[in-house]
Amino acid sequence: MNIHKKLYTIFVVLLFYYLNFPEKLFANTKSFEWQPVGVDNYGNITQWINLLSYEPLNNDSFRMQIKLVEGNKQILGRLDINCRNKDYYLRKRKQMSQRGTWNSLVKGSSFEEIAQFHCKKTDAATLWGYTSATKYLWDIDKPSYPASSHEGNWLTLYKNSSSEFKYNSNTQKKSDFILAAYFYQKNHSLKNNPYVSRKSDYGWIAVSCKANLSSVFRKLSSSNSGEWMAPKPGPIGGGASLIRKAKCYEK
Repeated sequence: MNIHKKLYTIFVVLLFYYLNFPEKLFANTKSFEWQPVGVDNYGNITQWINLLSYEPLNNDSFRMQIKLVEGNKQILGRLDINCRNKDYYLRKRKQMSQRGTWNSLVKGSSFEEIAQFHCKKTDAATLWGYTSATKYLWDIDKPSYPASSHEGNWLTLYKNSSSEFKYNSNTQKKSDFILAAYFYQKNHSLKNNPYVSRKSDYGWIAVSCKANLSSVFRKLSSSNSGEWMAPKPGPIGGGASLIRKAKCYEK
C-alpha cells in the first residue's frame, strides 16, 4: 500500500510538471529578445543584447544580458553601462567578479546607441542631451502608429549614391517644432566584403523651429514602446534642415 501511494505521488508530480512545462517554456522565451549589436569584418554577427533584460543598478547605471561568440560557441554575459562616466563593463557568465577594465563608449557604436536610449531614465540624463531647455523636443507624446502608415505625399529632399531622404508633406506644426514622418536609406560596404548593404527605415522626427536641433523617435524592437532621443544639431542641407526651411516659416 505504501509503495502504491509513493508511485501515485510521483505520477501526480510528473503529470503536473508535464502539463505546466509548455507554459513555463513559453514564459521563458518571452523574457528574451536578442538584438544583434556586433559584427566582424566579414559581416558575421558576434554579439547580441537581450532587449528585455534591462535592469537599473543605481541612479546612473543599468545592466543588460549579452551573448557573445567565442570560438565556435555562444556564451552568455552581462553588460554594465555607467551613464555618468559614459563607459561600460562586459563580463562573461561564471567569470569571477573582479575589478575589470571599464571601456569608454565609442560614439556611433551599438553600445552607445543602447546607452542613448536607456540613459534617459537615469540621473545622468542631462549629460546625454536631455535638458530642460530642449524638453519641448524629447518630452512629447509618442506616435500612436508607424510612420510608414502616415497619409500624405512623400517628398524627396535628397538622393545620391550613398543615401536618400524623404519626408511626408502631411506635417504637424506645434508651438516650437515640426512633427514629420520621414524615410531614409543608406548604403554601406564592409571591409573584406564586396557586397553593399542597404539600411532603410521609416521614422518620426521633431524639428525645432527655434534652433538647429531635432529629435528622432527610436524603437529598439517591434515590442518596444520607443523613446524620443536627445535633440542633436544637423548639417546644413540635411533632412532636418530642409524640413525646417520648408515648414517652420510657412504661413
